Amino acid sequence: MYSSRKIGCFLSYESQCYFSKTSQLLKVSRVLKKTPKNKISLTPKFWENLKSWPKLLDAEVDSQHEKLNEMIQNKTNWKEIEARGCCIGNLVVNSQYYDVTCGNVVELSGGTISSARWLRNGIPVSLNRIDEDGILKKVTEGHIAGLTYNTIKFCAYENNAIDPAIEKFVLTPSANGGALRFIKGILKDPTTLSSDSVHLINLAYRTIPMPSIHDRKLNNLPETLNPSQQAAVSAALNPQRNLLCIQGPPGTGKTRVIAEIVHQLLKKKKRVLICAPTHVAVQNAMDAVRRRMCQDISPEIVQKELCILNSTRDEFQDHPSTAKLESMEKELMRSNQKDQSTKLLSYECMKLRCSIYQSIYAPRRAIFSTLGTSSIQKLPEYDWKADVMIVDEAAQCTEPSTWVPALTTPTCKKLVLVGDQKQLPAIVLSDKAIRANFSLSLMEKLAEEFSKNNINILLNEQYRMNEKIMHWSNEHFYNNQLTAHSSVSDITLRDIYPKIPTDYIANKPIFMIDMKNFEDRSQESFDSKSYSNTGELNVVSNYVIRLVTDVGINPKDIAVIAPYYSQIEKLRNSISFRVDVNTVDAFQGQEREVIIFCFVRDNDEGSIGFLRETRRLNVAITRAKRQFVLVGNSDMLQRNRHVRSLYRYLKSEKVIYGPEIFDTFDDIGLPEMDKKPYNFDFREH
Repeated sequence: MYSSRKIGCFLSYESQCYFSKTSQLLKVSRVLKKTPKNKISLTPKFWENLKSWPKLLDAEVDSQHEKLNEMIQNKTNWKEIEARGCCIGNLVVNSQYYDVTCGNVVELSGGTISSARWLRNGIPVSLNRIDEDGILKKVTEGHIAGLTYNTIKFCAYENNAIDPAIEKFVLTPSANGGALRFIKGILKDPTTLSSDSVHLINLAYRTIPMPSIHDRKLNNLPETLNPSQQAAVSAALNPQRNLLCIQGPPGTGKTRVIAEIVHQLLKKKKRVLICAPTHVAVQNAMDAVRRRMCQDISPEIVQKELCILNSTRDEFQDHPSTAKLESMEKELMRSNQKDQSTKLLSYECMKLRCSIYQSIYAPRRAIFSTLGTSSIQKLPEYDWKADVMIVDEAAQCTEPSTWVPALTTPTCKKLVLVGDQKQLPAIVLSDKAIRANFSLSLMEKLAEEFSKNNINILLNEQYRMNEKIMHWSNEHFYNNQLTAHSSVSDITLRDIYPKIPTDYIANKPIFMIDMKNFEDRSQESFDSKSYSNTGELNVVSNYVIRLVTDVGINPKDIAVIAPYYSQIEKLRNSISFRVDVNTVDAFQGQEREVIIFCFVRDNDEGSIGFLRETRRLNVAITRAKRQFVLVGNSDMLQRNRHVRSLYRYLKSEKVIYGPEIFDTFDDIGLPEMDKKPYNFDFREH
């Protein structure tokens, strides 16, 4: 039996094109033979958006390339560019071949692959080259089909010849690629929309009235769910509801709610598609669903009913029909492309491939996937049809990226959006998209459009943070509707580090280290389109050292957050312990016992840049469980209306300190043996 790699050796570029085109023609011919669909009636506003979205998605791709080109032109170090998650550069082609599970595969290698945090199987990416003028040029779109320590398997969507003689390629994330391709496909052939999908669109765009629905509380829900969680699950299970928004502020257990919804739907013999914008969120959702189901069902059965899309490669390779498929494709490559028999053989290959995937996905009752993967569009071909679609972190997704998987699921009658529109929205780079308010998610849009309708349900009890950490966010964003569960309302560091005196500053749940009166305070500096602040850098580093060496806090319990990448890089180089250091955007969805937030901005004009987006501060503060420390100049907070309320809260609590805070560590009163570091590791420099 020939391996996939060997098959690739026999397959020329022309025959690959022919095989691909033949398959597409056969698919089209089968569609045309089907009974025509009913005429689609869509709101004009949606059609208007369908026509404008591709331009905005294209603008986003262009903006990402412009940003990268600027760094390349400025001769920014490749290591720094890669560390920002913009790309992986200096990749070389090892081989090109046709893979029975992926199609056209390009294997690339490079020394920095293992350190790229954003790389995951299945994510959409662009393959690029740098031309003689030093400008980034796109070669083709595709997705990651496999990863090892220093190699990437790139599945190319287009049959462009990739010249291995080009010394270096650059791989960039392409979060909008899948949505862009699909929306352009709709514009060319609107019959791809199903009647059920149209119903969801027309509800969202008010072409048909949104009914006011009252949910009946389900009786079989676990008592461990609080009333708002039970209300959310009951609403999601209500067959009369087609659209539902579940707002889950930090720590309110939205992932647990998703797990219960999926579990209850599967008990009702429904099929569920669960999507999220990132692989981390997808994995977290699947783990939560698995844990919940294993409480009632054997792990062996659960394992067969759940899967992550694009993670079934081993099953495909082990399928009894795969050997036959490889043999047929090998014969196809040797046959005369003009013969009618070749077309028939190509059709048989496609049919066999489809049947293999059908047998793999048939037992799955819940499939998890990132929003961007084009594989979702293939599920109906494999006779896997979802009844309900759930989107986690829905407030972080652009509207078109949310509609794409819903519209490619013909039988989907219910769309449940879970997230928090009071945290950070989708990242939008281009000026054109920003002006068009492209970052507005479908969830936020529906929550605003139907604010007087009970389409929205708020999870109102949080289980993460001390009540004083929660206070500002609760007042500023959630209309004081949140409550802290009794298990967390008064938690402090002393609960897990009992040697800390109760009234010691390091035991306070929230406070500010005010840079205003520091003798060595420095103002912000600007470098490579990013800001840094040396004075705050030194204070943050000093505080981390004191927490670890004087108080005994485990570095793993500490995270340092800053809004600008330049400051992040300097913090990582200056802090000797293995504490997490990252931007606000990168840290969304995580939590730590201690969060130290470096404000960075300090200037005579009082300008705070994108910190005017107070949702960024909401995310930063609510990552903390037992302590949140703000390091910055109080003048900057007082002079800006966006963050003045936070300063007033800190002042009312009498928790604003100056340089004297470090003197208190000398008076902590701990025995010498307890002032030693608590099981920490130094970074390797």
